[in-house]
Amino acid sequence: MNYTKLKRMVKRKLLSLPYRSKLILVFSLLILLTATILGSITYYQFAKSSQLRTKEYQLQLADQMNRNLNRYIKEMQIISLSPLYDQDVLNTLKNHQVMKEGASLPPASERVKIWRYISSLIHMRDEIKGIHILANDGTVFSNLDSNTVLLKVFDNKSEWIKEIRQADGGWIILPLHQPNYYINRKENVFSVARLIRDPATQKSLGIIKIDLKQELFKEILSNTQANSFIYIVDKHNRSIYPNNTRKMIPDSLLLQIDKGKRDNYTKTIMDGQSYMMVANTSSYSGIKIIMLTPRSEIFSEVNHLQKVLVLVVLLGMIISSLLGVILSKPLVGSIHKLRTSMREVEKGNLSQRVQIESGDEIGELGKGFNHMVNEIDRLVTEVYKTNLREKEAEIRALQSQLNPHFLYNTLESINMLAITQGSLDVSDMVSSLGKLMRYTIDHSSKLVTLGEEISFIHSYVMIQKVRIGEKLQYREEIDPSILDISIPKLILQPLVENAIIHGISAQGGTIFIRGYRKEQKLTLIVSDNGQGVSSKKLKELYESIHSPVPIASKKYHGIALPNIHERIQLLYGRQYGIEIQSEVNKGFTIQVVLPLINEGGKKVEGSTSH
Repeated sequence: MNYTKLKRMVKRKLLSLPYRSKLILVFSLLILLTATILGSITYYQFAKSSQLRTKEYQLQLADQMNRNLNRYIKEMQIISLSPLYDQDVLNTLKNHQVMKEGASLPPASERVKIWRYISSLIHMRDEIKGIHILANDGTVFSNLDSNTVLLKVFDNKSEWIKEIRQADGGWIILPLHQPNYYINRKENVFSVARLIRDPATQKSLGIIKIDLKQELFKEILSNTQANSFIYIVDKHNRSIYPNNTRKMIPDSLLLQIDKGKRDNYTKTIMDGQSYMMVANTSSYSGIKIIMLTPRSEIFSEVNHLQKVLVLVVLLGMIISSLLGVILSKPLVGSIHKLRTSMREVEKGNLSQRVQIESGDEIGELGKGFNHMVNEIDRLVTEVYKTNLREKEAEIRALQSQLNPHFLYNTLESINMLAITQGSLDVSDMVSSLGKLMRYTIDHSSKLVTLGEEISFIHSYVMIQKVRIGEKLQYREEIDPSILDISIPKLILQPLVENAIIHGISAQGGTIFIRGYRKEQKLTLIVSDNGQGVSSKKLKELYESIHSPVPIASKKYHGIALPNIHERIQLLYGRQYGIEIQSEVNKGFTIQVVLPLINEGGKKVEGSTSH
């Protein structure tokens, strides 16, 4: 079904609805349209405002988290400088500068002394996992016991040790890594470290390394939304938080941040879900805090508002429907009154009137209806009087038929006189003439049966035989089953008359009438074997028959062929009429095609016969 047909069908359905339903539908659509426009504007403004508030809050939160982290890193940096001010620590490191073969563990006195020093630095700092001072010979001094940390590390070529030495005494942040001094080598830690130099000679004495727990970030990030994802990376985009390889930040997001601006706020997609991303970079440490908050979380209030708006719209439509039912009742009541009165008028009750008190359009319709019924009542009365006058005219017409009846009675008296005197030919001729007069003068019916028309032809041919003699021959071949078919009166007689006058009156001949059914139609053929007509004259006759405007013919006067053809088509349609065929000295043939209609005016179904 195409769009045009669908549109027409919907329009037809809407127009066929009851008037009250249309009013309720209009009210509901108005409420729906108004609520939709207002709700859309409110939803858009609220969503925009909510997104802006969330953006500002997240930017401030990310900046505050980075400030807190920077403050803590500064404290760790200060702690990393403390060994430079303790001579015992420096002297101990000087005793462990060169790695010796078969080196033994550091004496207990040194380990206890350094342990006490480190313990004083870590006091009341639960977020610090451990502070480790690594001598150049691989010795490890730590606040942790020997069950957790090795006391001797022979691998001084780790990547993180190289990175500390490259800083050349400056403090650095080490991302998540696996130090080789822990007995559990799979443990990742985040650290602040620096190279320890002799203040006098600037010679490298060792490394101080502060390993931090992940609880540090959990405390700093405690104010974030539960559904937000937080990532912390260093200036080289190496992960610091979280300590979970399954939750590492995708490289594609890091690439977006590097291409964007500082304090970037943008939309992004991760694992098929939409997020709002905030990235804050510290100018002090280079650490980046990246916050990913699901848009569904940001717009949770907006979605709630959307549900409320939908509920309000539905409630408004219900209220509008109820108001439509209540307010439309008086208006629809007037229309129902008008419709009831119209149905009574349809049944013929012209005394019906409608009483509508309102002065609106419905009231005007009621007044117009009453006026219309009054006029119809008046016109019906006039038509009734006119019919009475027509009946009186018919009575007078019957009286005027006394003269034809007087003529018929006179012809009957002549007929009886001729029989009495033995003049049977005169009797037959007078009888045939009487039949002709009765058939032609009778105006009671315009349609007759084919049998009646053929009987009339018999009377006409009998009179013509008296006039012409035996030169006129007549034959017929009529299917008996079609004798009761109704045809227009005086269809065949003019054709027989033309055949006698213009075909065989001079030299004589035979007139042949055939009648049969063909293709659910009645076919009548009137032919003669007379002189016929030339092809030129036949063409003229054909044009006169089929011309939209009848062409007058001087030779064919009276009821001519065009008149018969036009009369048939006016009664039955363009598919019926007459056709002609002739050649010089080979006679003239006229074919008449009529519908199969019985005396009751209904079409007759039957098999084709020929």
